[in-house]
Amino acid sequence: MACFGDLPLDILPLLVANFSRPVHLAFLCLVNRTFYVFAVSKLYERISIYPWELSVRSRVTKIFRTLARHPNLARLVHRLEIRHFPKGHHDSIYPYEQERRLTQGHNDTFYPYEQIMEWCIKGLENCVQLKSCTWTRDGSLKSVILSSLSKCQDLNDIAINGGHSGNYEPTDLIQLLHLRKISLIMPSRSVLEILPSWLKATGQSLTSLTLNCKANSNIHVTDSLLESMSQYLPQLEHLNLAGCPRVTNSGVWSMIKDNVSNLKGLGLKRLSPAFDMLALSEACSKAGGLTSLLSVTLTTLSKYPTNAWINGILSLLEQSPLEAFQVYASESSQEALADRLCTRIVDQHRGQLVRLSFHRLRLSLDAINYMCLNCNKLEQLFVLINHADAASLVPILAKATQLRTLHINTAGRPPQFTPATCALDIIRQCNATICQIGIGAMVWNVERHVSVVDSIVRVDRCLAEAENPDIPEQFLVIRM
Repeated sequence: MACFGDLPLDILPLLVANFSRPVHLAFLCLVNRTFYVFAVSKLYERISIYPWELSVRSRVTKIFRTLARHPNLARLVHRLEIRHFPKGHHDSIYPYEQERRLTQGHNDTFYPYEQIMEWCIKGLENCVQLKSCTWTRDGSLKSVILSSLSKCQDLNDIAINGGHSGNYEPTDLIQLLHLRKISLIMPSRSVLEILPSWLKATGQSLTSLTLNCKANSNIHVTDSLLESMSQYLPQLEHLNLAGCPRVTNSGVWSMIKDNVSNLKGLGLKRLSPAFDMLALSEACSKAGGLTSLLSVTLTTLSKYPTNAWINGILSLLEQSPLEAFQVYASESSQEALADRLCTRIVDQHRGQLVRLSFHRLRLSLDAINYMCLNCNKLEQLFVLINHADAASLVPILAKATQLRTLHINTAGRPPQFTPATCALDIIRQCNATICQIGIGAMVWNVERHVSVVDSIVRVDRCLAEAENPDIPEQFLVIRM
């Protein structure tokens, strides 16, 4: 009699690839030794800890204890995403007593902060193949953690909280060398001052730099600071600046002028009101144009996108093989100008566009219809519409034959509106390609439910909890 173990091993990687939740991968590891070999590497390849997870402190403890005690498992870790970690002895944001009540009966042992830190340091040192590390909770990143990360020879991608005060010395960052990607979240003045020296120490390997400051409050990121860093970025491919009210087009130009033809990603969010988009586009055009730019993220410089700003954007992107266009407005904006921006971007890049995202820029149904008809590669769409237009939107979305990710925000929603019902109506009438959908603050995966009734196989589409750890940035912004 044939059994499951008789199937060829070639199909096991394909089977494991369909699982993303750690708990499901852990179950696969328990099937037998063969399954363990294929599933354990994916289980530990990426470890993520989010602050909204139940019993998050207990999860932090268990993960780093495992990495410290089992080097054979730690060496499988390639990516660490730590968005929660205790700050110290009196971490009151996620007290253990509250977690214990929430877990309703789980008798997890409480460990002091010193013990957790000891496991953390040892665990990081055991992650000898670590390539990427994200550590974002303010006050949780310490000098000893940075020292342990510096020993990871394969580490090339770092995203950390830049609030150093009382946690680490800014000079500790210079231990992290040969990086390809650096992302600083809310960096302090002292961290920014050491940044040129850090970039110089990394050598010429850096290809991506992100400075994400608190909205319009960081006055220390200036044009002169960017100019002082530019000489150490000969291979820059991705530049993202957010919340820097003293950065103008001159500072951005100093950063990209030597990499105009190599730049692949550009993010300019909440910069100086004096930012001249047309001047930046003219400088880029004289240098040959942004001929490699694949992704751009922008915010409008005023309450409404002006014609001058739109013309500057169109000129800047004229020579780019653009695949992703994302724009944010500070306030819900005029439909007519948003429609003009949308249609002009589609006219320029319809053959390459994969992602279109309009936040707080309300679009008409005509503009969305134009996108869905003309962008035959469109896979991700994020839009804001009037709630009254929601029912008429569904047949329009069906025209986007490759659509995989969809998020809809609505203006003027009635109190009785149910996001899940709306999402179900959409996925049951649109193409079967949609695998993730968001309505307002809710996000779901789209799954198929197969049943057999009276010898007839029936396949229904249904909503499930979002499992993929790579939640699109737009969903995270909306949910926070």
